[in-house]
Amino acid sequence: MLALTAVRDHGARAAALPPPPHSFGAATVDTGMTLYLDLVLNGLDTGRVEPVLAKGERFFLAAPALRALGLGAHLPNNEEGPVALATIAGLRTRYDSTAQKLLLSVPTHWLPAQHFARDRLVEEKKARSSFGAILNYDAYATQATGLANLSLWNEQRIFGAFGTLSNTGVAQFGFEGTVGNGKNRASYRRYDTTWRYSDQNRVLTAEAGDIVTHALAWSSTIRLGGIQISRDFSVRPDIVTYPLPQFSGQASVPTSVDLLVNGVQSMHSTVQPGPYSLTDLPYINGAGEATVVTTDALGRRVETSVPFYVASTLLHPGYSDYTLALGAQRERYGLADFDYGAPSVNASYRRGLLPVLTLETHAEAAPHLLLGGLGLLAQIGQRFGVVNIAASASRRPGNRTTNARTTLPTDGQQFVAGYQYTHRNFTVAAQKTWRTRGYADLSTYDPGFTRLPLSSLQASASLMLKPFGSLSLGYFDITPSVGRRTRFATITDTLPLWHGISLSLSGNRQLGTLDARSDGWAGYAQIVIPFGAYGTATAGWSRRADGESTEQVTATRSVAARGDFGWTANYQHANGTGQAGGADYVEGSATWRGPFAQFQGGLYGDVRDTTRWAEAQGSIALLDGAAFFGNRVPDAFAVVSTDHVAGVPVRYENQLVGKTNAGGHLLVPYATSYYPAKYEIDTLSLPADLQARMVEQRVAVQYGSGYLVRFPMKHVLTVLIRLTDPSGKPLPVGTSVRAADTEAEADAYVGWDGMLYLNGISRGEKLEASLPSGDRCIATADAVPAASAGQVRLGPLVCRSVPTP
Repeated sequence: MLALTAVRDHGARAAALPPPPHSFGAATVDTGMTLYLDLVLNGLDTGRVEPVLAKGERFFLAAPALRALGLGAHLPNNEEGPVALATIAGLRTRYDSTAQKLLLSVPTHWLPAQHFARDRLVEEKKARSSFGAILNYDAYATQATGLANLSLWNEQRIFGAFGTLSNTGVAQFGFEGTVGNGKNRASYRRYDTTWRYSDQNRVLTAEAGDIVTHALAWSSTIRLGGIQISRDFSVRPDIVTYPLPQFSGQASVPTSVDLLVNGVQSMHSTVQPGPYSLTDLPYINGAGEATVVTTDALGRRVETSVPFYVASTLLHPGYSDYTLALGAQRERYGLADFDYGAPSVNASYRRGLLPVLTLETHAEAAPHLLLGGLGLLAQIGQRFGVVNIAASASRRPGNRTTNARTTLPTDGQQFVAGYQYTHRNFTVAAQKTWRTRGYADLSTYDPGFTRLPLSSLQASASLMLKPFGSLSLGYFDITPSVGRRTRFATITDTLPLWHGISLSLSGNRQLGTLDARSDGWAGYAQIVIPFGAYGTATAGWSRRADGESTEQVTATRSVAARGDFGWTANYQHANGTGQAGGADYVEGSATWRGPFAQFQGGLYGDVRDTTRWAEAQGSIALLDGAAFFGNRVPDAFAVVSTDHVAGVPVRYENQLVGKTNAGGHLLVPYATSYYPAKYEIDTLSLPADLQARMVEQRVAVQYGSGYLVRFPMKHVLTVLIRLTDPSGKPLPVGTSVRAADTEAEADAYVGWDGMLYLNGISRGEKLEASLPSGDRCIATADAVPAASAGQVRLGPLVCRSVPTP
């Protein structure tokens, strides 16, 4: 603000006065006068006060100040000193003398672009893993006439900073006849032994042992015994890997912008004058419509709707996805423990080239096989879906044969074309594959056992027909390398009726040549009636292609994730002349899921010959020097520790999951790996002398691992203390005192007769007092018995002086 002072005319001094100023707008300014003015750019107060030189009707501003406003590219001759604003073409100025502001107006495209982007779906969080182990088990026993079987599936894991080492297998026991006179059989079959390590910074996962290769939409998955290194975006759920649409505009004045996606508000922000772009979209896949609503300072509102299409199968430009696997093919999986065949190499690479184009490559190699292919995914326009095209070729050096009479060609080709379109009310997908007879990949390395179909077509569509439910259509056409062509079509409709009741109708028909005993069509009709917490009832009728039909009635009650009782009861009656004609089938089971395991049991089969079964599922985890029994852990888990404090309620993602046991622990068996989940404890039930330093944490756990989520507890006292100096005189009223070992920032103050009230002090804690004289003294609350709790009266405590630093 410039202050102007009036001066009286005193003789000769009047001759020294400057000439009258020229008029400019609503103000008059002395020639050559420097004004300190607020700069306002396109209606935005920049918050900058700069010296402005005024010479008549011309204004000069320093070049650095103009560059700070983002106008450096428009300065004439790249000047460094004062710049005459009138020489900048396109810049308009106005001086507001009342508010002492210089109003600048420039074209909006001169101003810096503003980006409002979301490149993270969730908060980025480093995944954790404590050192520990876990055993998952699933024991399943059946008993029928004269025969009993017990199958024990098990998984062992050891985890820590080195990653996860796991082994899976199944032990089987068979019993025939009576226990004393029958034949007993026992066997064990190993499935997979794998080490896995993930690096979140590099977004990759390394595996060694028994691995399953990653496949593209036009390649095959195989099992190898070896190593695999791959890009793994699942370890970084915060990264958006696919391109998002961008909505751009320009604001000439400060403006508020709202972004609505499919009618739901996604973003609200204030943009400054200049160009802006919005990519702050929620998680969405497929076609949609975005509406950008702008409201300026005068309340003028403009709405602009733009269609868009988001394809999660595409990669963001510059992003890459890859996998490289080397090892020996796993053969007779599930039948032999250690049966490995020919050495093989399997590699794939994907790269986002443009927002609408992703390139794919794939290669396979073995002693008698070479394969290479190239593919792409391309988005059609802004809203018409995605096409995928791929071509690959294989060669078999050595001309391997299927038998003595048939020799396969050594070369083969595969061509794939597909289309996908997703809308919130309509989805369609189709993929066609053509192969020549000599084409082979690692999944069919031995052509004597299996070969790929010569051609296949899969097409499906779904349509939401409110209020008529959802309609799904499908068509499948497969021509095998050996045998008859198969074609069939399906149609399914789910109709909502009233009060949650729904009716499902489905039909499928085989096309082309039919079996003499079949008319080619099958289907079912089913009505579902929910009863809330009491379960669901279902009644249905189904028909097979051979004319056999079945009626069934089912009642179920599902088990909640936290644990509860559940049950199933089912009755079926088969009609017809076949083997199953006139048969009655029954099924009944009960389930109990507790905090330590899940138990099930029941029977099923023909009413004249039922099979009884029982099952137990659960886990045993070792962490923090203790063992925990719980339900199966398919992914990751966490153990909440409250420092040996029992009975503390624990919440996972705002849901109560239990209370800590006598050792102050609680197992949470269903954590989602790499997701920063929220763990909370409820401290309302804690004793008055017990405090938690934190009550909420967000923790991400590595895949297959466990982590100790610790909530430190602290025994504290509510005390009334009398403080004196060494002579026994009470400390002055108003002396500030702080508990030196606590995290509290607030001070307490001494009252009359040296009395001090403190809440949350630990036993043996030091109290630091700042005396009015500027000196300091320290007293120690070490006279409190260890068993003390609640409010305690102490003193007098002597506060001894300490040197002032």
